[in-house]
Amino acid sequence: MKPIYKSYTPVADFIEKYIQSHPVRAHMPGHKGIAPTAKQDIIYSHDLTEITGADSLYEAEGILLQSEEIATQLFGTYHTYYSAGGSSQCIKTMCALACAYHYQNNTDRPTILAGRNAHKTFIHASQLLKFNIRWLESTDHDSLCECEITPALLEKTLSSLETTPCALYLTSPDYLGNILDIKALAEICHQYHMILLVDNAHGAYLKFIDKPYIHPIDAGADLVSDSAHKTLPALTGAAYLHISQHAPQTLLKLASNIRDYSVMFGSTSPSYLILESMDHVNKWLIDHPDAYKHFVYKVSKLKQDIKALGFHLRESEPLKITLSVPHQGQSLMTDLTSHHIECEYADPDFVVLMLTPFNSDEDLSRIYDAFASLSHHEAYLRNETISMKTALPEVKYQPYELLFALEEEINVDENSIGHICVRCHIGCPPAILPIVPGEVINAQTITILKKYDIHTIHVLKNL
Repeated sequence: MKPIYKSYTPVADFIEKYIQSHPVRAHMPGHKGIAPTAKQDIIYSHDLTEITGADSLYEAEGILLQSEEIATQLFGTYHTYYSAGGSSQCIKTMCALACAYHYQNNTDRPTILAGRNAHKTFIHASQLLKFNIRWLESTDHDSLCECEITPALLEKTLSSLETTPCALYLTSPDYLGNILDIKALAEICHQYHMILLVDNAHGAYLKFIDKPYIHPIDAGADLVSDSAHKTLPALTGAAYLHISQHAPQTLLKLASNIRDYSVMFGSTSPSYLILESMDHVNKWLIDHPDAYKHFVYKVSKLKQDIKALGFHLRESEPLKITLSVPHQGQSLMTDLTSHHIECEYADPDFVVLMLTPFNSDEDLSRIYDAFASLSHHEAYLRNETISMKTALPEVKYQPYELLFALEEEINVDENSIGHICVRCHIGCPPAILPIVPGEVINAQTITILKKYDIHTIHVLKNL
């Protein structure tokens, strides 16, 4: 469905008209549209601020609102909001909306039920907004990155709770490409009068391919965060916050607060370059409606060819190639890099490649050739079972209760057992925590921390 507008790039059109007028830039930014080198750079000339006609993201009523409305029609939402602060800003805003939704009819502190493979931004949201987190005990999994949450598990958990959480927070797809049954999980949430929040950072493109793959907003989620820069052709930092047309009326009424919440978690000077890139994405998607559909078939063929070489690929969302290489992940990534194939992610057991239609046929051929040249390494072809069966650590405090706690740094060894973690320990990627602030370190925790090369940890200081 094509949205009907005079132009599908109102932001880009404004910038071009502005540049052609040869104005005196008596406004920010300091570079005045000229690169700090002798050669003028188009990037600098397009970098604007909230001048007359350029609109303002957090009070959008002009060209930025028009651009958002085009994205809204593309994604089929109640409204799609832009972020120049990545999915991190959107996730925090989603959580703020969930808290506001809770406080419409309650005075106690909100609780959000969540899958354990949540990005650490979700923990930061809890620390800032002071909501409680209750973790779902997932079924068996092979990686810190995954958390297999089934409808049966959710139903069992909710039926056992004395107080129903205000929301469920899920990550789908996850870093390894696993996709949850969002439709069934959403139905259960709504039966319990909960809203469903989905971190869909890796799955914005799901809206533009064929079934059985479904974007979470079409599967029943109420609030969804998408990274526009991960799988769509936008600049790094571009993201969407979608609110569903079918969200509860109470939540839809709160939509007027979204920009006020969003600005609390991002710069009051959002990058105009990022916003312009999102404007261009709209037009590109309208002009190339089948690009992702066609590219999915190319990647599917490449996956089959890599499997035929003897490599073990995990089932994953269409544009990820996830290799299971027990204890050899870092080594395989190094070998691929030597062939000038730069991977998205690698840990001790998995390597992940992310592709989009902006990868050429030559790119796909080079990926295959690299794997063909490495297929004689038997260590990369072993089909071992990987397991990280662990019980959740004991929770002593909520993350927000330890935000300013006195702490000390200790080594991760048997002497750390019993100490209480106070910081988020792990980088990005994958930004998924082996232990969350407020939890008690146990022997299993130590094993996982060392597996991910974390050898010191900040704990609550004993006074």
